[in-house]
Amino acid sequence: MVKAIITLVFLLFSLNSYAYRIVHLKSFSILSLTQTVDNVIFTFDKIDKYRFIMLSNDYWYIAVPGKIMSITTPLIPKGNIRRILVRIIKGETRIFFKMDSGYKYRFHIVLSRNRHFLIVRVEKQNRIKIHKAFATNRKKTTKTRVSKIPVVVVDPGHGGKDPGALGLFGLKEKNITLSIGKYVAYFLRRDGYRVYMTRTGDTYPTLADRVRLANRVKADVFVSIHVNYTPRDRLRVKGLEVYFVNTTSDKRALRLAARENGMSLSQISDLNKIILSLIQSTKIEYSKKLASDIYRYMLLYGKQVYKSYTGKGVRQAPFYVLVGTRCPSVLVETAFINNPSDAIFLRNDRFRRTLARGIAKGVELFLRKTKISVAEPLDKNLKS
Repeated sequence: MVKAIITLVFLLFSLNSYAYRIVHLKSFSILSLTQTVDNVIFTFDKIDKYRFIMLSNDYWYIAVPGKIMSITTPLIPKGNIRRILVRIIKGETRIFFKMDSGYKYRFHIVLSRNRHFLIVRVEKQNRIKIHKAFATNRKKTTKTRVSKIPVVVVDPGHGGKDPGALGLFGLKEKNITLSIGKYVAYFLRRDGYRVYMTRTGDTYPTLADRVRLANRVKADVFVSIHVNYTPRDRLRVKGLEVYFVNTTSDKRALRLAARENGMSLSQISDLNKIILSLIQSTKIEYSKKLASDIYRYMLLYGKQVYKSYTGKGVRQAPFYVLVGTRCPSVLVETAFINNPSDAIFLRNDRFRRTLARGIAKGVELFLRKTKISVAEPLDKNLKS
């Protein structure tokens, strides 16, 4: 009898010890922000620590030290991750990731305060090529960089099959943003800046396409142009808002970000805050300065045509197009398309052109203050 009791206690102790060693991986996803940046997102019941080991330039693994993972979610490779393998080695589960080979990768890892989310940000870097002429031409290369013409990407929101917000007088957001965007491009090109537009007609570039263009041309500034919409109080709510990327607890800003991102409110959650924490603080700081300069000049110029044009301030929110770009980036909500007085002026080409002047002046002021200036003026006859 005593022997049976001892055996039962031993079994119970063993089962409890085994249960104590189990952690549950509840969900797994890979969010590709650009062609070169992936966020690998693990959701656990709770973990206190993790182990990240690089086995080679393109091969690494994640483990929870001394723990067996109960994995109830599929592990599907995506983006630059080619294969995912799971092995139990030395009493712990290790999840191995094989990347696209031939590149070096930079990693940034964040464990959320509540210990539920583990985010691994993986940034693919260029292939390393050593040129013999590099050392002898270093001075020449430096000179070229100093004389670089600033690059601005103008992003008219929505387009094609996506009309954006629909307002009074048959107005469509996609048409207004394209009109303003073309004027912004014209003013900046006239003043000597190199400008790229994410669309120049009624086409539908995805959010990822817009981000990809900005990063491919190595933009110094990214400006996304939109018009606002309110589901309630449309007679009272009006005016200008300029957003830069950051976390926020403002419910209206979160609703707006959800609409522009094509997400549900539940998806704009603590998870987004973790992803945003991976963005360099310098980018947030410069984006805020850019937003302030654009906001000031848009109000200054806008009031010349629309006397009661008001500003609702510079705000922060987790917009997808602002998260993925590598440069200072802002999203401009020019006015409310379903507010009667705002809508009347949004129909007015002179007002749209004036708003574009304000955006261009704000961008130019920011670039001058940050020491990025036009060294080689472009042809002022370039068409929008």
